Parts: sequence; structure tokens; C-alpha cells
Amino acid sequence: TATSTLRQLPPHSLPLLRVARRPPRMHPLATEITAGITAGAAKTLAFYPLDTLVTRREVGRPLLVPRETLEGARPAAIRDVYAGSVLATLGMLPYALLFHTAFYLCEAALARFTISAALVKVCAGTCGAVAAAAVGVPFEGLKHRVQLQVRGYTTPRLALASTLRLEGVAGLYRGFGSTLARNVPYNALHFGLYALAASALRPARLPATEALSGAAAGALTALLTTPLDLVNTRLQTQRIFTASGAAANLSGVVDAISRVAAEEGGPTALMRGAGLRAAQYAPSGLLFFCVYEAVKRRAASGGL
Repeated sequence: TATSTLRQLPPHSLPLLRVARRPPRMHPLATEITAGITAGAAKTLAFYPLDTLVTRREVGRPLLVPRETLEGARPAAIRDVYAGSVLATLGMLPYALLFHTAFYLCEAALARFTISAALVKVCAGTCGAVAAAAVGVPFEGLKHRVQLQVRGYTTPRLALASTLRLEGVAGLYRGFGSTLARNVPYNALHFGLYALAASALRPARLPATEALSGAAAGALTALLTTPLDLVNTRLQTQRIFTASGAAANLSGVVDAISRVAAEEGGPTALMRGAGLRAAQYAPSGLLFFCVYEAVKRRAASGGL
């Protein structure tokens, strides 16, 4: 028989049997961080011009503004909408690292409980926002100031130097409370609504479930958090620019909300820039979650 024949052969004449090994899989925490950083970078770079336009709209600055250099104003240029994009990308890296670490740890802690996936994502998004706030606020504050292209703040280097000279280190954390007040509901809603939409659409077996869920979550989250985003932008930039007729010397979130509504035409003033935010966050939510899920799938299959 074939078995007895193999036994009669000398050991060195037997072919080596190669056992197919599955490639090592990335640790789930490393997977979460990699997916978050990759998706965050894609979203930030792809839609940064819209982010600049939203910032200018919220403070009453023209969408295309003359750049106020030390030598004087020069005509507006389309490329100025990318002002601060490198700073935003660099700031996104440590922010995403802290955010997605806390996000993963919260998800892991809640895995033992029988609660809905959407609620788990809400809690994880909240934890991530709180954990990353200390890193994110300085970068976002400087980014907002560069986006306005006011004299002394036209580049990240100038913005950092002017902020430290005029306000000290505390100036880098101006708007910390308002940023946290916006980021907590934003991230809770962003991930929670995505999970809710995805669970509702998956039974239909649509080919673009992730894209549709991401776009819906992005648009709804943007609209619901517009007042908080507007207030945060105002608080972070009021030292360098306040539009004519806009509420000035705002002391905090509650003061900003009440005064913007009272002095700028009613509660609808708090929704200034909502259309641009929805136009930005619907496609950016689509891109973020498609990349995020694709990286996680690749890592799960051993492809990373």
C-alpha cells in the first residue's frame, strides 16, 4: 500500500510537508487605533476646505477673505482654504490615538453586559472624547485661528507665537469647556447613530450599508451639534476676530448661547453654518466609516 511504501523510504527522501499557517492577526486595540487614525486622516484631508468655510461662516467672516499679512492684505486665494490643514492632520494623530484607545477599552468593559450595540458605541464615543480633549483643544484652537487668516495668525507658526505672546499657555486651551461640550455629544451621536443605522440597513442586504449609514450619521450629527460648534468656534477665536454686530466678550458656553440668540436675530442664529456642516459631514462620515470598517476587516483577515 501507499502507507507501507512511505514507511520503507529513508527519512531524508520524504518530501517536507508545508503546513499552511494563518498570518498573525493584529491586536484588537492596535486594529482600532490604526483604523481610527487612517479614517481620521482621510476625512480631515479630503474635506478640510469645507471645514475652513464652516469656521468662517460661524464667526461671520467672508468665505473667501484677503490674507492679512504683515506687509498688508493680499487678494483672497482658493488655496487659503487649506490654511492650517497640516496642523490639523498632525493634531489628529495624537487625538485619534487617545480617542480610539479609550473607545476600545470602554467597548471591552461593556462587552460583558447585555446592552445594545448602539448604546455601547454611544458610551465608547463619550469616553473617547473626554480622554482626547486635552490633546485636541490646542490643535483645534490654533487651526480655527489660522483658518480666519487674520494678521499675525496666517500660519500655524505665527498663530502659535501670537497666542503664546498675548495669552500665554492658557490661550491654547481657550474654549476647553465648549470643545468638550461639543465633542462629547458629537462622538456619542456619530458612532451611536452609525451603529443604529447599520443595524437597521443590514437586513436589507444593501451593497452600500456602511456608506449610507456613515452619511446619515454624519449629516444628523452635524445638524444636531451645530449650535455647540458655533459657540466653540466663537469662544476660541473672539480674541482675534469678532464680526460687526456679533456678540462679543463671551464668557462661556451658556453666556454664548444666550447672547448669540438674543443679539443676532434669535435662536436661528445658532444654526449659522448648519448647511455647510451637513454638506461637509455627510460625505466625511461616509468616507470615515467606509475606511474605518475596511481597515478593521483587513486586520481581522491578517492583511495588516
